[in-house]
Amino acid sequence: MSTRYRLSVSPHDTARNLAGWFLLNTYLQRKLGLAMRFEPSDNFEHEQAQVMAGGFHLAYAHPFSALKYVQERGFVPVARPTGTYDETLLVSRQGHGLPAQRPLQVASASSQLLVHVLGMSLLSQHGIDADQCQLQFTGNHVRAVQAVLDGRADVGFVYSETWHGLSASTREGLEIVSATSRQVASHCFCVGPELADRLDDVRDVLCSMGADPAGRKILDDLRISAFEAMAADALDPLATLVH
Repeated sequence: MSTRYRLSVSPHDTARNLAGWFLLNTYLQRKLGLAMRFEPSDNFEHEQAQVMAGGFHLAYAHPFSALKYVQERGFVPVARPTGTYDETLLVSRQGHGLPAQRPLQVASASSQLLVHVLGMSLLSQHGIDADQCQLQFTGNHVRAVQAVLDGRADVGFVYSETWHGLSASTREGLEIVSATSRQVASHCFCVGPELADRLDDVRDVLCSMGADPAGRKILDDLRISAFEAMAADALDPLATLVH
């Protein structure tokens, strides 16, 4: 088997369950009959820069990265988690709410995320403009949560899936100020040009995981109900939103 293939996964997902993604990588190798190296990163911008630099052939990406890979690197979206969308929760420490002082200290994983854009829209709904905020970019959503808990930030933007994955004690230390429900985009698997001849195979393997006991176990471990197929133009609505 060739050893030239490489998989990248959004740091949000690896932060929750790194071992599960190693298992998924092994599963894909076995089902596709190819060798693929999984190279995790703990920082959104670093992970995106690695893929954009070339040499990656399959990526499980957050919406903005996926759009960038499609538009600038020729990737094609093939599958997304069923019924799961990227939404943002605006959180503060429990009992503190949205403070009146300005500038407002805001923790966010990265400006290069849909979660950040949606978070800024939530602040706008509360009458808070960008020039009234001092942004702290933490690299991932868990660190944004920690910045709020530690008092280094007044509020933070948290990806909805990250929120549900937090321990009960962590959630008890926070309160949700507001949240989005736009359902405009989600994380997805994208296939790079060098793996284009296996595009249908990749999609079929991902979308049939739930019917395979070994695949079902991995999905359960990753807290993904199933993957569903995506059309090649599935990211067009997101491109319209961005522009």
